Amino acid sequence: MFTFLTRMGRLFVVAIVMGATASILGFGILNYSPVASKHNNGGAAGAAACTLTGTTVGGALTLTGGGYAANTSYAASFQWPNGTAGAFPANSNSSGAITVSTYAWWSGTYRVNVFTTGNHPQLMASCSTTVS
Repeated sequence: MFTFLTRMGRLFVVAIVMGATASILGFGILNYSPVASKHNNGGAAGAAACTLTGTTVGGALTLTGGGYAANTSYAASFQWPNGTAGAFPANSNSSGAITVSTYAWWSGTYRVNVFTTGNHPQLMASCSTTVS
């Protein structure tokens, strides 16, 4: 009986360690591999571009872009004129185009960097505009 319980105890500990290891490696593989292959844009460096448009305080501030991998998630990191920052999801459509809309609440220069998502984000494009 004692031998049976010690073997069950070892089996339980091994199962927990294997489960933890598999979940850690599993999440790492899911986040790392697709990013490396999806955001390569077929090896075309610098193919992605963006344009930021906005004209008046309180008006629309729109990020548009093209040349991105189709049906892919990106992150648009905005830097506001008041010194703060914020990020919005920028999901490309089947043509590789992105659109993100928000508002220009302050006068000054707005800057946006578009990054890939995942463990190793890469800068895809940068753009800016000045609102008065």
